[in-house]
Amino acid sequence: MPETVAVRSTTRAACSTALLLAVILPFGCKTPGSNGSSTAGAASTDVSGAKVGVLLASHGDIDDTATELEDYIKTAFLNNVGIPLAYWARPAVTQPAYLASVKTVKAQYDIIGPTRYRENSQLQIEALQKAFKDAGMNAKAYFGFNFAKPYIHDTMAQMQKDGIKKIVVFNQGAQCSWASQGENIGDVRDYMKEHPEYDAEVIGYRQYSEDQRFRDLMVEVVTRDAKAKFPAASPTFVCILVGTHGLPVVMTKAGDPAIGEMNRAFDYMVTKMKPYQLYHGFMNDDFIPGAKWADPNTATVATKMRADGCRNILLDGRLSFTVNHRATLYDLNVEARRTLETKDKNIDWQSNLTWSKPKVELANHFDGDPGLASLYASLTKEALARVGDIEVIKELGKPVTPAPKKEDSCKSIAP
Repeated sequence: MPETVAVRSTTRAACSTALLLAVILPFGCKTPGSNGSSTAGAASTDVSGAKVGVLLASHGDIDDTATELEDYIKTAFLNNVGIPLAYWARPAVTQPAYLASVKTVKAQYDIIGPTRYRENSQLQIEALQKAFKDAGMNAKAYFGFNFAKPYIHDTMAQMQKDGIKKIVVFNQGAQCSWASQGENIGDVRDYMKEHPEYDAEVIGYRQYSEDQRFRDLMVEVVTRDAKAKFPAASPTFVCILVGTHGLPVVMTKAGDPAIGEMNRAFDYMVTKMKPYQLYHGFMNDDFIPGAKWADPNTATVATKMRADGCRNILLDGRLSFTVNHRATLYDLNVEARRTLETKDKNIDWQSNLTWSKPKVELANHFDGDPGLASLYASLTKEALARVGDIEVIKELGKPVTPAPKKEDSCKSIAP
């Protein structure tokens, strides 16, 4: 992309950390509109005759670094409103930001290979279509991403072409962060504002992490995988590392609720899954200079698990990713695994000649899991009836709602 504006060197230096944050692990502060919640609304609960579309959205991920990586990083930088740099200045520094991060990111993809993010998202779509059919709903599922193809704008265009009149937007991760559902809803709102000819009812489902049905589903699937991966081991001797999406501490302190939502959901799992030994760590790009990220990271937690003597270890990323991502495939299944499988000579019981590698297994992901699909179908019906942690982006026959302040973008509105 050609540079259109000069940027002073002082500005570039001041923003260098923010630029790296944006391109290595894209996060942002898009500000979705917020004029709906669990209060009752005018929408009908009968969706059998309506043309309903459900959009599963996220940052997305890539498979081919040769053809996709440059666009992925640059798109993340250009469209991330959380960066303290004016939009008009971004084209001038996009290339330096890309060059600062591409080597590190490519090295991770070289190890993990294709993430199959789109392929696994399609499995979610297929499971959701079956759940709609079972529920008697005339609904169609779609997926779209902020920083990878198909972009949310492309998917919204397809929904418009398909004549969808009621849209519910979910994040492919249970929590609401300015970096997740905040960005998704921002892109959806932008599309609706740019296409006033498209008259549809649009609702964003902020988060489902606080919903007991989701938490019970997590308990069910993780327990199921622990039993399947370690059939001969007593639950007392099975350790589970739950890895979740980390965020810079500055975002959490500013009011982003996602880390708190993850912690509460994890605490629920601990209570319900005894006597399994559960551990929780964040998948952070915390190698970036000058940025403090959520603690503890998965590598640190893996070190503790090793010291605690964990021998049967399940790695699980479903709490904040419904399909595998570079974070789960690298931070969890490469870095944390490497720590867990490495002999620590400073631990007496590992220093003898009888030490052997523990058994470490990566849990299945949701992908086409019918339980998650059924939950999405139920939440869709509820959202259309104005029930749940929702925000109305646009009412049928009315203009798009204005965006609130960043700090309010993930806040529920009390009924």
